[in-house]
Amino acid sequence: MKQAKGTLFMVEDEDNTAALIKLIMEQEGYQVIHASDGRLAQSQIDALPPPALVLLDMGLPHVNGLTLLAQIKNRPTWAKVPVLMLTANDDKTDICKAIVGGATEYILKPIKKDELLARVRRFQSPDWKSRAS
Repeated sequence: MKQAKGTLFMVEDEDNTAALIKLIMEQEGYQVIHASDGRLAQSQIDALPPPALVLLDMGLPHVNGLTLLAQIKNRPTWAKVPVLMLTANDDKTDICKAIVGGATEYILKPIKKDELLARVRRFQSPDWKSRAS
């Protein structure tokens, strides 16, 4: 296990994808909090302190990822948290909506470990941290 890097909040309804991401990110040193649907995520966003990073699926039961993204960006304490959208749909319209809505990055499913880690590591760099503060 690597040095602790903080908390990662993951919203993902597919059990296999969630388990894979959790394993990868815990090996990277993150504590992972997982919500399996949009409603649970909404209550956790309201109750939790801001994490270091959010991984947010676009297609979720009950409340979709774009709605959750808006909730995250409207919370002053969460507004600057990097949000990586996860999507199985490479529809450019949805991806553009996510970026316009405040997503920092997006990742197409199926998740590839090297790509996930490369995108996440961007937010650990001193350059990123100075821009986000």
